[in-house]
Amino acid sequence: MADRPAVWTSRLTTPGAGAFAVLFGLEATGRALVTAALPIQSLRITGSDEGVSLLFLLGSLASLSMVFLVPPAAGWIGRARLCSLAILLTGGAAGLFMLQALPSQVAGFVLRASGVAILYAVLSMFIMDHIRRNEFGRSEPMRMLSIGLAWTLGPVAGVQIEALWGEWAPFAASGVSALLLLVYFWTLRFSDLPIVARAAKPERARARAPGHGRALTNLRLFLRQPRLVLAWLLATGRGVFWASITIYTPLFALEAGLGAAAGGILVAVASASMILIPLWGRLARRHGIRRVSLLALPVASGCLIATYLLADWPWVASGFLVASAFAMSVIDGYGNALFLRACKPSQRTAMTPIFSSQRDMAGVLQAGLFALLLIVLPVKAVFLTLGLAAAGQTLLAVYINRRL
Repeated sequence: MADRPAVWTSRLTTPGAGAFAVLFGLEATGRALVTAALPIQSLRITGSDEGVSLLFLLGSLASLSMVFLVPPAAGWIGRARLCSLAILLTGGAAGLFMLQALPSQVAGFVLRASGVAILYAVLSMFIMDHIRRNEFGRSEPMRMLSIGLAWTLGPVAGVQIEALWGEWAPFAASGVSALLLLVYFWTLRFSDLPIVARAAKPERARARAPGHGRALTNLRLFLRQPRLVLAWLLATGRGVFWASITIYTPLFALEAGLGAAAGGILVAVASASMILIPLWGRLARRHGIRRVSLLALPVASGCLIATYLLADWPWVASGFLVASAFAMSVIDGYGNALFLRACKPSQRTAMTPIFSSQRDMAGVLQAGLFALLLIVLPVKAVFLTLGLAAAGQTLLAVYINRRL
């Protein structure tokens, strides 16, 4: 019994599943704290729903361009320094949002999106260096659970912080979260030398791997591997769903008369579905990724379409919206396991940034599409579009390997 605290301490102070869960949880907390405040503040600054979408589109385009700079930048300054720079960008964005002006808002979106994109790409590299392939099925649910807890508690906490101290306070809290993330990252003492199967290998050997350091060659290599492409498409669809829920649920609640605070609470309740991720992860390991995907995606599609059809009864529509999140969280139960299991060890540095672009492409797709749609359609049209997208994902899930 006396040794147990030391065991848990070692799991959180050395790179491993527990440490990565904390890292991703702290990053998600920084964004979750401003879930309700950021879209509504952007609506006030731009004056329209499509203006909000354009700000998110701008950020997504900036982050998408950053993803492909990760491999050369990691070689120039090292992964650890690059990760630290990404965290500083997210903290700087929080400070810019506190100024509540259009120029600072635009700069804040660019810095935040770029920082998150770089951070996710580098941390994904570290994950594949420190977690064995046969452990991904257990480590990914732990990581997703940490993110889910952040998105469950963060939006409500952000609403309460704003009520107590003012509109600037959630952004200040987000900046503090970035500082804590930076401090914790450096306590883990990550090495810039890749580790494969628990054995260190020089970066020079990795540089000789096919496609390393050449963006177009890497992209062609990625596209020639159907399993990687399928993993990217499904992850992008999942990203479109969650990005849209966090952005447009507060706007829907505001326009439906439920209030801004209700929007933050709805996002929190929807995100609470991720608490069940360990259960969904066990189901995926027991019954297979393909089977659970083909069950969850049609349910999510139906609930989203019902949200659109019943939007005139906002509380009923909100119930279906939350139900769609619970269905989609089943997909989060296996996280990025499809990619992690399909990616060859020799191609990790080259393929990871390309796969990580799914987060940014999801942001570009949803922000660009809804910037156009919301010019002529109400916010509820977002949920119909998401429902149709989930139906399309169901067709893609048919191609998941039956052995997974």
